[in-house]
Amino acid sequence: MNYQNLELEAAVDELRREIRRGRWFKNLLYLLLISYILLLGLTSIGVIDEIDPAERIAMIKLQGAISSETMNSAEILAPAIRKAAKDERVKHLLLQLNSPGGTPAQAERLWQTIRQVKQEYPDKQIIVSIDELCASACYYIASAADEIHATEVSLIGSIGVRMGGFGFVETMKQHGVEQRELTAGKFKALLDPFSPRNPEAEQFLKEHILTTTHNIFIDRVKSGRGDKLSSETELFNGLIWVGQEAKPLGLIDGFHSPQQIADALGVDSIVNYTPKVDLFEQYANQFAASLSTAWKNSLHSAIEM
Repeated sequence: MNYQNLELEAAVDELRREIRRGRWFKNLLYLLLISYILLLGLTSIGVIDEIDPAERIAMIKLQGAISSETMNSAEILAPAIRKAAKDERVKHLLLQLNSPGGTPAQAERLWQTIRQVKQEYPDKQIIVSIDELCASACYYIASAADEIHATEVSLIGSIGVRMGGFGFVETMKQHGVEQRELTAGKFKALLDPFSPRNPEAEQFLKEHILTTTHNIFIDRVKSGRGDKLSSETELFNGLIWVGQEAKPLGLIDGFHSPQQIADALGVDSIVNYTPKVDLFEQYANQFAASLSTAWKNSLHSAIEM
């Protein structure tokens, strides 16, 4: 009997078994990785929800400028608010805001959404938690909530409306550039940066656009905050306050953190319901928004909060 051959065959068999075990382990790793990626994908598009306790507070984040061209648009956030409120597992909603403001139309749509959700689901409170800043259009939205909380040094307010732009009349003269434009309607080109300022047109804009929008803004804040607001005459003049001063003015209710809010409401779990997009789409939207904003700022006067 050739013992060397037997030992060699045994070694080969053992090697084959090791290879099979290695392949099995590698296949298991691949399967786990694919399952994890699939789970993340389904969660991100809302096919399945996060694995969380039955009762929860739904948190929706708004960070950055409020505009139809960003993730902070009513088109994206309003359905998320409604979806969270409709979820039977959600006991209350927490809006985490950090924004310098934005456009009046988007603020109005989100304000109306919050009010409608409060009417449809009266047992579910909508609480706002402010991070560093909630100014202008951001506060417009926040005023619709049941309560507003911030830190003592958060910046809050700026209840006003602005419209800005640039003029290139003298620059064009210096370079020998002549504008040629045809219009039908006396004020059709009233915001044209290449034409001299028109006091009559500017007065119209101030009275019928800025003042009207400002009055609606004030009405929304008063409707949302009610008798919590102080009688401070400068409250609606576009000023901004830190949280410590905003509380006695009635602009906020307290200084509770999101977790403290959850504890006060008797719900342990906070689940993120903020709409998600893939990174490429997010960067593409941000790039498009920056180009659009630059174009508007250079050629047109846009109304902002």
